[in-house]
Parts: sequence; structure tokens; C-alpha cells
Amino acid sequence: MFRILWVYLNAFFYVLFHLIPIRKRYKNPEKYSIEERFKYIGRLCNIIVKRAGSKVIVEGRENVPDGAVLYTSNHPSMIDPYFVSYAVVKQLGAVIAGDLWFEKIPVLAPWFKSFGCIFVDRKNPREGIKAINRGIDNMKKGHSFILFPEGEITKMVTDEPVAKFQTGGLRLATKAKVPIVPVVVIGTDKIYTAHEVIGKLKKGTIVIKILKPYVKHISEGVGVKEIAEDLQQMTKETIESTIIPE
Repeated sequence: MFRILWVYLNAFFYVLFHLIPIRKRYKNPEKYSIEERFKYIGRLCNIIVKRAGSKVIVEGRENVPDGAVLYTSNHPSMIDPYFVSYAVVKQLGAVIAGDLWFEKIPVLAPWFKSFGCIFVDRKNPREGIKAINRGIDNMKKGHSFILFPEGEITKMVTDEPVAKFQTGGLRLATKAKVPIVPVVVIGTDKIYTAHEVIGKLKKGTIVIKILKPYVKHISEGVGVKEIAEDLQQMTKETIESTIIPE
């Protein structure tokens, strides 16, 4: 419990110390590039990963292309977004689905929106479609997104290595015609098993593999169902073939 509190304390003071430039960026987003708006959240994710104390092995950074990208990732633990950001390095907004309580948090919600995050209400399909359409528009402007197609933490829905990939968010890539870069996270479920914000954080080894861009929806025009099946299979095979070093 102490380690996760130490991580959050470091994160809190980082945001507090940089609150003025953060506010400038979300109050006046038109004055800053998307990369400049993302800069502080990127650094915050790096701090969280480093303070967590685990060894992180990243493979495949050379597979990240220039321009807008939809990253997809499996979701073994609540802390995955920090590690994906750390691995990718470049700007990425997030598709945040579920109850929209997060959208009401002062500072954090407008800050997240400023670098491209979209909030999707699962209970309101019509508003969800509008949110995805905003994301598509952002991608056409060069923004990248991270999507967790399982929709939940893996172990909450299945005992398999990866849960079924949902199709909804994949329309970001098919409509904007951008590459999909699969990211496979292995080991975060061993260092943080809680399904709540506060839980026991342990040290361990995390392996993050960035696979080659998936472009069948661009080159062959395949639909979201086939894309989801392909990405799920690629992710499962990568998890099963990876041995985490001691």
C-alpha cells in the first residue's frame, strides 16, 4: 500500500508544481500544438512508471509510424495506460469509456480533453457515437489514440490471456484511415492486482511489445469484426509466446 501512495504523492506534486503551464494549455489549446498539450501528461506517466519501481522492457518502438495512429492494447491491470504511454513516447489521447464521473473532475478532465481524450458514455449509445465522431475528426487532424478493446480489465471478464476485443472504438481507425499499432502489455497484473485506484503495488518485470502496424482496413477494406479478431489473436499469441525474464 505504501508504494502506490508514494507513486500518487509524486504524481500529485508534479501536477501541482506544473499547474500553471497545464492550465494555460487547456484554457487556450489553440495556442499550442497537440504535442505541447500532451507533454506534461507524458512526463507524468513516466514519473509514475519510474516510481512504481519495476523493470520495464520495451520492444518494437521502431514500429511506431509518423502521423496519427490508433494504438490498441490488452488490459491486464488498472495501471496499463501509464506503461503504454511510457512505451510509445509519442502523443496519444485515450478513449475513456464508462460512467462519465471522470469528465466532471476539475483540472484533470479539461486537461485530458486538451490533448485529445474523448469520453464515451456506455449507457447512452447516441452520445457515444458523437464522441467517437469527435475522435475521428481529431485523428484526421493528426491526433493519436490509445484504445483498450477488451473494455474491462482482462481478469474481470475472462480467465483467458486476453478477452474478446470489442469493435466500437476500432471505427476510429477505419473512418480516419489511419494505421493500427497493437501494443501488448505483459506483467502489470502481477504487480498491481487491485481493481480500485488504491491497492497493493509490487515490484516486478514488465514487458511491453509494440507490434508492426496493422493496415488491412486500409489496404484490403476489411471490416471492424475481422480487425478485432485479428488484433485479439495477435495479442494472445504474443502473450503466450513471451517469457518474462527474472
